[in-house]
Amino acid sequence: MRYNTNYISYIFIYLVYTSIFVYLNTYFPILFLDVLDTNRIILALIQFLAYFIFLFRPIFAVITDKYKIRGYRRKYYILFSGYILTTIYILMGLTFLNILIFGVFLVLIFLSSTMLDVSTKSLIIDNSPTSETKKRAFFFIIIGQSLGKVFPYFLYFVLINDVYSINSWTTFFICSYVLLLPLLGSLPFINESNKSQIIENSANSNISDHEDLSQSPHSKIIFILLCIFVFFAFSDAIFAYPFFPYLLTRFGTNKFNLFNFFLIFYFLLSIMSGAAGTFLIKRIKPKKIILILIPMIGLIYMSYTIVDFTLFTILYFTGSSLVTIANLNISVYIMKFKKGNKSIYYHLITSFRNLSIFIFLPLGTLLSSFISTEYLIVIGAILLNFCIIPLIYIKT
Repeated sequence: MRYNTNYISYIFIYLVYTSIFVYLNTYFPILFLDVLDTNRIILALIQFLAYFIFLFRPIFAVITDKYKIRGYRRKYYILFSGYILTTIYILMGLTFLNILIFGVFLVLIFLSSTMLDVSTKSLIIDNSPTSETKKRAFFFIIIGQSLGKVFPYFLYFVLINDVYSINSWTTFFICSYVLLLPLLGSLPFINESNKSQIIENSANSNISDHEDLSQSPHSKIIFILLCIFVFFAFSDAIFAYPFFPYLLTRFGTNKFNLFNFFLIFYFLLSIMSGAAGTFLIKRIKPKKIILILIPMIGLIYMSYTIVDFTLFTILYFTGSSLVTIANLNISVYIMKFKKGNKSIYYHLITSFRNLSIFIFLPLGTLLSSFISTEYLIVIGAILLNFCIIPLIYIKT
């Protein structure tokens, strides 16, 4: 039962983790592109450097698999990376007007957050002997992610009355520091199984999960196809950075603020979507759910470019809910490729998600200087649907 307390820690870890990335990918774009008019080429170069850290994910996984700290494989990596993340985030929020210093802190943010994410999900793999316990852990992650989106949306709605006021932006970021308190308070209570329990869990996992993709005679081909699948499943990042500045320009300040107000309540829909995704996994195979949802999400993306504000808002919440369900199923499906108690295979496959973001997100920032965001959205929708092809060829 003591490992169930980890679920509370998962909520707080991903509450802060998600909140920071909402700031970085939702509101910093408005600040840099619309308010400060930062050179997009310089910004794209900084993003390339920062997102390059994501590619070290498998290395971090090997480190936590192989090297213990005070007898623990994950616990102290989670502690140290969590404390470093909060410290760097505070410093970055105080220095965002200097793009070069911001770039240095952004790299460090990605370094510490990647280690935190890798260590936490490796701990979940260790402490989850069955698919059911993995699903439960990821549901608590979804709760944390959902709550992590609420706070930035709420603060923006309350504090940013004039989008071009630097003082408002400074207050906006400083007020976000209150989110760091529950994370700092919960990290010391992370529990980790001992070595014998991990081995036992691993053995039980092989019994409980009837679809271990690594046991297929074509496991090498399946591994490659999974990597290609994950790469294109997150290629819609190509329009992520200029997306909110595009909405501000397209709909105007008043409608954008109204849209932002609606986002405050999205966490309820997100939690319900996570619950729906968990419910569906019990009855429908994750692969089938993914194959159904991806084309739907792509069509919704394309619709963003032609609908009015009211319909856009409806489609955005619908699409975001489907993305939540799809991502949950992708995580569970990837975890079906496992060997023993090592988390490296999961992180190797998910590193292609990071490779996708590393390539497409800065590329989208750079291309937004030359082509409209509408075209980037269409390109992202098309690229996203490419992920269906390798998934179809996985015959399990």
